[in-house]
Amino acid sequence: MDEPRDEIDTWLEERVTPLLPRPGTFDQVRKRARRRKLGQAAVATAGAAVVVAAAIAVPQLVLSRHVGGAPAAVSGSTTPVQQNTAGPARPSASGTRGPDVTSATPTPAPAPVPPNFAASSVTFVSTGDGWVIGQAGTPGHCGPPDPNKCTSLAATVDAGRTWQGLPAPVTGAPDGATGVSQVRFLDGISGWAFGPQLYATHDAGQAWARVPTHGMRVTGLETVNGVAFAIWAQCAGAGPDFAAGCTRFSVYSSPAGQDNWTPVAGATGLSGPAGAPASAQLILTGDRGYLLAPGGKLISGPITSPARWHPVTTPQGAPVTLACAPGATETGGHPVQAMLASTGPGLALLCAGPGSGGTQPKTLYYSADRGRTWNLVGTAPSPGIAMSLSGAPDGRVLVATNDGIDVSVNALGSGVLSWRTARGAVAPGGYSYVGMTTSQQGVAVPANTDLDAVWFTYDGGSHWQKSPVG
Repeated sequence: MDEPRDEIDTWLEERVTPLLPRPGTFDQVRKRARRRKLGQAAVATAGAAVVVAAAIAVPQLVLSRHVGGAPAAVSGSTTPVQQNTAGPARPSASGTRGPDVTSATPTPAPAPVPPNFAASSVTFVSTGDGWVIGQAGTPGHCGPPDPNKCTSLAATVDAGRTWQGLPAPVTGAPDGATGVSQVRFLDGISGWAFGPQLYATHDAGQAWARVPTHGMRVTGLETVNGVAFAIWAQCAGAGPDFAAGCTRFSVYSSPAGQDNWTPVAGATGLSGPAGAPASAQLILTGDRGYLLAPGGKLISGPITSPARWHPVTTPQGAPVTLACAPGATETGGHPVQAMLASTGPGLALLCAGPGSGGTQPKTLYYSADRGRTWNLVGTAPSPGIAMSLSGAPDGRVLVATNDGIDVSVNALGSGVLSWRTARGAVAPGGYSYVGMTTSQQGVAVPANTDLDAVWFTYDGGSHWQKSPVG
């Protein structure tokens, strides 16, 4: 059985933003960040083990200029920082720390976010501090060094009430093996932009360096408790769907403060049936990581680097496969749109069938013993095509669809699920992502990138309100 965890432990594992933060000036933010950074350096010098609590001390942000895309920098070098001439820049869903407030160098004024910001990913490290990444401005007017590369980051320190521009990796939108579309921050200092390339910052986003992936594409990345894990895949697809045509998957890990990416033993070289295009999904809890591998196999292991993971087995010792049997319409051994999430003390699995006429069957399973056994717990509402699955600390689940967001009223395993739904009028076109930081607060990214905003909930998903990024 899972070890019981209280709601605070579960909250620390999430990356979305909840309750509005306490008011404070950027000067106070920078001063706290500097003190924390110096304290961490002292511990490291003494040889002590540092435990990173990603959302306890609220990371503070120094919001500076936006950076657009540019040619990738070599390993270990810093990507060029540019001012987007098309307009203000936006923060990404990751935390940032700034320089010593006592420095004689004047602090740059917070930069605005460029116009036409199209969010593609969001992440939060506390109740107020978050980042969003996307494309902004007008191609041909973004640079330097390349006016057609408009990747932008924006940050908030007040749970989305205001946003400011930040430096971003100098690269473009996903196009085959190049570009980035996703962002994750751990502690406000170390962060990663990925999908399909991989960029890292270890100075609160002031500079970004490209991490070589040896021809592989990074299709997923998560981080918790001082360690980052990522899926590196061998893919042949072209165009904006950078994860198309992926046939072989490996999990890599690195300590958060460096880019020493090494393969995770037991979770490498995974492929679908007969080498057909497949997919894989990575999730992390406070102490364990899980990979939903091609073919439906579930692999798990500790949150360490280096690490060794193993196939999850049933109580009888047989390898666990997905609770929903693979179907004829699946790709690479996965049921159509199989989605995995952590929720409360357990794991949730959504098995979504083929969509028809704007509806789709969505079956939910729950495991309370780290994936060893699974129980059918009900279905989600059929309207809408499932885009994202998320769990809340109190055991409820949320399903983002192209029609809205469905939220279970009760927790998985507590009986027959009942649902409430926020639909079309909230965000026309639905949502591509939803995630909860606490049981009451979360954030969602709209599927329609023309909306230039993300959405927040403060009542457990019953109501959502728009936060314009620009």
